[in-house]
Amino acid sequence: MISRRQFLTGLALTAAAAATPALALAAIPFPSDDMGSNQNGDPLPDYDERSLQGRPEQQPLYVDGMLKLRRGHTGERYGFNFRDVQGNYNPEIMLSLDWFMRCNYDDSYLRMDTRIIEELNYIAKWFGNPEITINSAYRTPRYNQLISKNNENVAKNSLHIVGRAIDFSIPGIPIRQVCQVAQATRNLAGTGGVGYYPSQNFVHIDCGTRSATWVR
Repeated sequence: MISRRQFLTGLALTAAAAATPALALAAIPFPSDDMGSNQNGDPLPDYDERSLQGRPEQQPLYVDGMLKLRRGHTGERYGFNFRDVQGNYNPEIMLSLDWFMRCNYDDSYLRMDTRIIEELNYIAKWFGNPEITINSAYRTPRYNQLISKNNENVAKNSLHIVGRAIDFSIPGIPIRQVCQVAQATRNLAGTGGVGYYPSQNFVHIDCGTRSATWVR
């Protein structure tokens, strides 16, 4: 197993800047989507723009590249200033962020899709950059297979396997409101998945190629 220090040292030497971040969402229309409900009858929260107060202003072009995160699995807390407002990434911090998003099962990691990091960043900005609890980000195929056997809500081909999904919550903010904002900012372009898990108090976001919403 490669240590975190070895990982950062080895890859930082060759890491190039990540892909150009997507534009801020303020000018992107809210997508329409089918509503759903879970077995308990909890409806998917409506994301009517009138109910979403405090949306970030339309400028600067990129929201601050700052995330304050806590790993729910270990309790680790870190702040990541991974990009400036001009769109320039810090490769070493991006690699540290990849490590932070590692698998809960065996600490394996990969390069997270920049788009899902940007979406989480925009959600954080919307709420004033509070600390976000990460329940699950990257999962190894083996770990995903293990948990899918006992949990029908875990997809066998989950986007967590390829670093394109994050399950999270924001302490002090109702999970319903978090879901509303996640729907409004999905994939920074109107596609991607949003899962609402009110009984488990977390929201799933992913940067998949289709627009999908569900309640579990």
